[in-house]
Amino acid sequence: MALFRRSRSNRSPVPVWCDWCTAEEWAAFEGLVRECLAHDYAGAPWIPWAPGGSLLPELDLVQLAGRLRDEPHEQWRATVAQYPQWSADAAREAQAQRTMPFDAARRALLPTIRLAGASEDHLDAMTRIVGGGLVAEAQLTGEYADLTIGTEQTRRWDVSPAEVWSVAMANLRRRPCDVHEGGPGDSPLHVVLGSGHHTAAHVLRLGELAGRPTPYGILVVVPRTDALAFWIINGPDLITAGPTLQKYGNTLRDLPQSPQRRLSGELFWWSEGTLEIVEMPDWKADAATGMGTRDRPHTIRGSERFHDMFFSLVSPPGDR
Repeated sequence: MALFRRSRSNRSPVPVWCDWCTAEEWAAFEGLVRECLAHDYAGAPWIPWAPGGSLLPELDLVQLAGRLRDEPHEQWRATVAQYPQWSADAAREAQAQRTMPFDAARRALLPTIRLAGASEDHLDAMTRIVGGGLVAEAQLTGEYADLTIGTEQTRRWDVSPAEVWSVAMANLRRRPCDVHEGGPGDSPLHVVLGSGHHTAAHVLRLGELAGRPTPYGILVVVPRTDALAFWIINGPDLITAGPTLQKYGNTLRDLPQSPQRRLSGELFWWSEGTLEIVEMPDWKADAATGMGTRDRPHTIRGSERFHDMFFSLVSPPGDR
């Protein structure tokens, strides 16, 4: 969004919870909230909201600001004015989802990927660790609201977590999923699109998407919930493919969007169904020399398994 892209001073009035915007954007947001929702608004992340019969004790303005971030400024007024109705519809849908029987919920179950919280000491048994700071959850998806399924919900349904995950993954396989190939060589860049904000969840079936054996694993970026890209390792050109893939992922991640849709800027190595973070220098195609030895891998960082794989590809046979 090109609107109001001027830098702000160190004394900006913009609150931390909305720090993606400029001072001018914040002033526009405040003005619209006062005009459409609360004339005495003073910058809080929520405002009381309980008109007759409403399910909403308050309106979440963090969520509203995130929605505006995706939109051109000329649409902001309409979005702010319609936000109470949208929030009420979402609250009603969430309430219905919590009491929906499993047979009715089956077709709306899908997996989703998110960043693991830094303070999460315990994950629900329904949450799957993907690796590299990413976790997967099953969600009951709706038009306005998505309900994350935990073990309490599975007990209410009287089904096992494994059955819920099996249904969610089967639904994901039926979603539109376009894998586009680009670039030279036997192992081009693969970009996965088409499943909306569940696109990143296809990392859970990366071996299927590869469509061929991957004995050396796959380099992966998971920049957003609606994007996924990977490169199948088949030779020493991984030392140039990795940084290129990471740059591509970060370009997608930094597009204007809601913060909740961003995932990771890391480069991952996928092997045997698990992701791990790897670090690779940005080598020039004609200067990929001096890669070190097994004991001194310079700036190539990863697990011992990754280094074993890496040096099997880039080292002469006598140095392995």
